[in-house]
Amino acid sequence: MQQWGKKMKVDFYISSLSSGGAEHVLTNLAANFVANDMDVSITSYEKRPQFYEVASNVKLNKYNFTNKSKLAEWFCDFRATKKHLRERTADVAISFLSRCNFMLILAGLFSKTKIIVCDRNNLLRKYPKYVFDMTCFLYRFADIVCVQTNEMKAFYPHYLQKKIVVLENPLDFDEMAAQCEGHNPEKENTVISVGRLEKQKDFVTLIKAYKKVAKSYPNWKLKIFGQGNRKDELQSLIEQENLTENVKLCGVTHTPFLEMKKAKIFVLSSFYEGFPNVLCEAMHAGLPCISTKCECGPSELIDNEKSGFLVQIGNIDQMAEKIIVLIENENLRKTIGEEAEKSTKRLSREVICKKWRELVYRVSGEVQ
Repeated sequence: MQQWGKKMKVDFYISSLSSGGAEHVLTNLAANFVANDMDVSITSYEKRPQFYEVASNVKLNKYNFTNKSKLAEWFCDFRATKKHLRERTADVAISFLSRCNFMLILAGLFSKTKIIVCDRNNLLRKYPKYVFDMTCFLYRFADIVCVQTNEMKAFYPHYLQKKIVVLENPLDFDEMAAQCEGHNPEKENTVISVGRLEKQKDFVTLIKAYKKVAKSYPNWKLKIFGQGNRKDELQSLIEQENLTENVKLCGVTHTPFLEMKKAKIFVLSSFYEGFPNVLCEAMHAGLPCISTKCECGPSELIDNEKSGFLVQIGNIDQMAEKIIVLIENENLRKTIGEEAEKSTKRLSREVICKKWRELVYRVSGEVQ
């Protein structure tokens, strides 16, 4: 291996820059790579409206073929990806999420660009087994498969294990602190949850659990931040359960950390995760957190009953019980919140981004 003598070229690919965890991680990585003297581009296929800003010195390349049929849209995206790979001649290309992973691998089959694909979710939960098997077959042609937890790594077949690297998501402590600048957030009697309003996040269980909480503690509120295709369904459930004064769907917020600092308890109710960024952020905010013991992430983030509580997926009574325990015990909230905050230090942006930079240089065959 030789000393790197030119600026490293790195391209990122993702379906959109909307308000999701993968999108947040990608924009953070891109900004960090540029700050460390890399030539960086992001390609977004504009499947959802842009939410995250991109650093000014990152090249942003947008394609939008959403007005076409699904098949035509895929072929147009694929052709654009292949053209971009050829013209950019990047040293390393990194894709986030399954659709982009497939597309980049196929487009890069005869390219000299090294390819890293990143799974940000539990594919065995999200897709049928045959899709997972096909995914694993395609991943043989990637140079690296990046996942976020050891639990997720264990799902993949033996023949892929040598290609798999585990890298947790980075937390940008400065960015989170900036959300609170000019504010002096006072604690409110609020339970908070953040996530897309989709089936995966199982807000139905959380709302039903909160009905039990509201009976004893009507002065406490549940706030759910996020957008998604289940908004109307969840609002109907809130009305059906007579919880309109107790539970609020608050839409997307650009300052989730500020909202967390105002709250007293955080709940993650998901059926499954890849690596729950919002849980990490809530823990860093010093909130006592309750999470389902879902695949993947929470069990590697929360030390049960020390830095948070783990409950069974879909268990309304258990979730309600833990919320009530924390409502009733301020000292316990404080103790668990302090432990949670300490546990997030290993996730600092600089620590994780440095590991990513080292991976990129290693995959390229060069040294930094």
